[in-house]
Amino acid sequence: MNVKQALAFPALCAGLLLSGQVLAESVIHVGPGGSAKFYPDHTSGQKSPQQIQKELDDFKRNPVSADGVYRYVGGDQGWVLVPHEYAFRDGKWQHVDKLPHNTPKPSTKMTPEEKKKRDAMYPPG
Repeated sequence: MNVKQALAFPALCAGLLLSGQVLAESVIHVGPGGSAKFYPDHTSGQKSPQQIQKELDDFKRNPVSADGVYRYVGGDQGWVLVPHEYAFRDGKWQHVDKLPHNTPKPSTKMTPEEKKKRDAMYPPG
């Protein structure tokens, strides 16, 4: 074994050890199967493990987003939009969901700034 090989092996081992330490410090971790997860920071939170477990159990019983608009169905679909629910009560159709029904209708009229951006993105001709 020559000198280059004798020095290269410890350097390679040190590089591998340090790369694992650097990855542990990052906020993106790659899990099994290549799925990546993002962790904003590694600081400890104010919640106890029991509170976190209770939140997880509540979510498993009713997997709905905090605003009530999306439901987690898992699989390939993941999060799906929760449609309005209606029921026939007292001789008429009534809303039976907890979604807000007083949101304003979207406007189809563009502002001058929006028109300028549209024209820049889609030039005529």
